[in-house]
Amino acid sequence: MATLLVAYAFFLLVVAVVLGTLSVYAWNRRDSPGGTALAVLLAGLSIWNLCVAAGVLTRGTELALRFAYGVFVGVMPAIAGLFVFALAYTDRDRYLGWRTVALLSVEPLVFFAALFGGPDGLIYRISGPTDAAMYGWGITVGPVFWGHLVYSYALIAVSSALIIHYALVSGDLYRKQMYAVLLAIVLPWFGSVVSIFGDTGIELTPLLLAGTGITLTWAFFRGRLLDISPVAYREVVESLNSTVFVVDTNDTIIEANDAGRRLLGDETIVGQSVEDALDTSPALLEKYRGLNDDAEETQAVIEQSDRFFDVQLTPLHDARDALVGHVFLVHEITEQKQRERELERRNQQLDQFAAVLSHDLRNPLNVASGRLALARERNDPEEFDRVEAAHDRMSSLIDEVLAFARDEKTTDRVELQLSALAKAAWGHVDTGAATLRIDGDREITGDRDQLLQLFENVFRNSVEHGSTNRSSNGVKSDAAVTIRVDATPDGFTISDDGPGVPPEEREEIFTHGVTSSESGTGLGLAIVQHVVESHGWDVEMRESRSGGAKLVISGLETRPTQLSETPS
Repeated sequence: MATLLVAYAFFLLVVAVVLGTLSVYAWNRRDSPGGTALAVLLAGLSIWNLCVAAGVLTRGTELALRFAYGVFVGVMPAIAGLFVFALAYTDRDRYLGWRTVALLSVEPLVFFAALFGGPDGLIYRISGPTDAAMYGWGITVGPVFWGHLVYSYALIAVSSALIIHYALVSGDLYRKQMYAVLLAIVLPWFGSVVSIFGDTGIELTPLLLAGTGITLTWAFFRGRLLDISPVAYREVVESLNSTVFVVDTNDTIIEANDAGRRLLGDETIVGQSVEDALDTSPALLEKYRGLNDDAEETQAVIEQSDRFFDVQLTPLHDARDALVGHVFLVHEITEQKQRERELERRNQQLDQFAAVLSHDLRNPLNVASGRLALARERNDPEEFDRVEAAHDRMSSLIDEVLAFARDEKTTDRVELQLSALAKAAWGHVDTGAATLRIDGDREITGDRDQLLQLFENVFRNSVEHGSTNRSSNGVKSDAAVTIRVDATPDGFTISDDGPGVPPEEREEIFTHGVTSSESGTGLGLAIVQHVVESHGWDVEMRESRSGGAKLVISGLETRPTQLSETPS
């Protein structure tokens, strides 16, 4: 018996050294969540073990009784440290104020007051020496001890419940770490229950503290207990606006922050397979499927439902450099993409601005030049008035083209007649021998200057492209082209009897830069489309009855006012 107890005592001394060393390590990491409380807990357990070992080695003496009481010097801070560690580790720091410290101090003060100032028997009743007892004395516990025991077990139960609950809600990423902490807590207190209520001959609690030491050693050095605690993880990850997913090697999502749950619209994605969780995000799922175990960090931009996301996928390795999963970092960049597209569109408009000016100003400039030549030849004052009108038109065009470049919407709407608009625009275009026919009339509510620009561009395109394509040698000729303006129930059409537009080119004919003329800028019909869309109408290119081009503008609310044929 004596030999066994000596071996037992030396084993406890080794455990005490291990726990003390871990306590120093935790104290050096006291800035980590729960680090200080864990250091106090381990120090208390170390003192507890040390006192039991010393009491066994001095069994049968007065000193052994002092060590039996000294056990409580370790037990008290161990219990308080366990509770404070549970609060800090489970992100309940708001409860760690002076009130908590004061409340935790009440029970130890009452206990030691009873120990030093109360009558004998409140904690232990000591009987004569006996070789059958571990300390060499017959010891019977008193009422204060039982009160301390109930208080201690209550704190242990609350601390364990806090950690268990946190383990269940924190995902699989940190459960192993927390289960190690729970095992380290349960082992010695299980031994305490068995030792008090059973007849074991020795205290199992200090013995099982060896398991606590081994478990916490693993938690420190393998589970990185104080390096990546769940509290620190949640403070960092949950504060991110970006979506974070952690996926294990079995293609199961084991962790996701609130932004990730909002992105997928599912609060229960943790524990789901990647296929199920990302079913509503096919682009992201396709990106994940393209991964392989040897893939390095990859980054890509995906588009989903008019939203853009920057996706970064990083392999996750353990301490042995083995692949344990992948981390998704998804950041929405929709606003950035929209700004980039808007900037690109604005740059294109600026690049085309000079060409637009020269393209649209050429018509009234040609008219002014022709009228000026006639004025000099005929000395006719009316021709000078026409030159002045052409100059006024050029000034108006400059204002309108500037508005187009700024992407301004139509605001000045008046009631106009289709026939009057067509005739006014015809007078601003160098039409040569071309003929204008107006079939029907109707009211149009819109911006007069923009609609004049629309008609002028269409007339000019018909005259230039029709005449050029009618020539036999490819050089512009004076061959006459007939242009018709027709009223329709929901709009109007402008058609000609020229060569028309091939079906395969009709969809892109309104695109900037598209032209069939070597000298053209490809901006005329692009401006037409802009004017139509600014009025809220629709435009389409079709084939006329004579095989030429037919521009159909629809979406107007008014009805034709009269039908008549007005040649010009």
